[in-house]
Amino acid sequence: MHDRAYGPSPIAVFAYRRPTHLKNALAALKACPEFAASPVFIYIDGPKSSAVWEAVDETAQVAMGFAARNVTIVRQDANRGLATSIITEVTALCARYGRVIVMEDDLIVHPATLTWLNMGLDAYADDPRVMQISAYQYLVPEFESRIEGTFQRFTTTWGWATWKRAWDQFDASATGWEAVAEPGPAQTALDAGGVYPFSSMLLKQMNGQLDSWGIRWFWSVHNAGGLAIMPPRTLVRNDGIATAATHNSIGPLKAWVQGRPPKPWEKEGAPILPDEVALVPTDEAAFRRGLLRTHAMRNHRVKKVLAGVGWKRFA
Repeated sequence: MHDRAYGPSPIAVFAYRRPTHLKNALAALKACPEFAASPVFIYIDGPKSSAVWEAVDETAQVAMGFAARNVTIVRQDANRGLATSIITEVTALCARYGRVIVMEDDLIVHPATLTWLNMGLDAYADDPRVMQISAYQYLVPEFESRIEGTFQRFTTTWGWATWKRAWDQFDASATGWEAVAEPGPAQTALDAGGVYPFSSMLLKQMNGQLDSWGIRWFWSVHNAGGLAIMPPRTLVRNDGIATAATHNSIGPLKAWVQGRPPKPWEKEGAPILPDEVALVPTDEAAFRRGLLRTHAMRNHRVKKVLAGVGWKRFA
């Protein structure tokens, strides 16, 4: 067990033009006991056009409603995009504090989320094998009765934390990405044994069809042989899936084509950290079945068929 004391880590919250989402996300974070003692940075991206200026301004006003001595609100005049915003600010906060917790404006967290993330940040601060603490978990029935997290060769983007030592390995250029351009062992390994289309996401990123920090972070951790600690059930819910999310290419259909949502963590306190840093084969196999339940690979293949018959939207 890990008995070391920990202190609240800085929290970065990224928002754009969804004032109601941000209000709900910040209210959930504020319900976490550590929030009031944590340095909180709320980043409001600038509008892409005059058509969204009002929504962006309303979002900034929501942020101002949570103003406090520990809260810093940063509003951009020009639009940077989510990828540039996260890469820039996570780098800056890691340089300043050595660690960071990252949230977005559509994430609703369990009250024990910051406890879990801070526990992980403290427990594995000096272990180079661990590169991320995740608050999210997929639908994995084998884990649902557990109170202990598991290590996986995987990173998530919905509520997570890392250290400077790990983020320093972030490779924005995704060096060596060409290795997964064609079917083969490298592509299968990146796709978690062929159950999730990570290689397709990386290829779209490198071909200019996608602007994602997340797939490049996963590639960086994958290449470093890093691990992430994940809770047995999810501590976070994404309320922005069927709305104007940055990488939602199919609108309201997104919620329909996805698999069933994961089971939420329902206990009052946080899950327990494992005694040992180890990738357990049976746990990895169960987790990969959870990835398969998202239907991401099935949907990827359907999109390829649609692109092949001329639907440029999916090309």
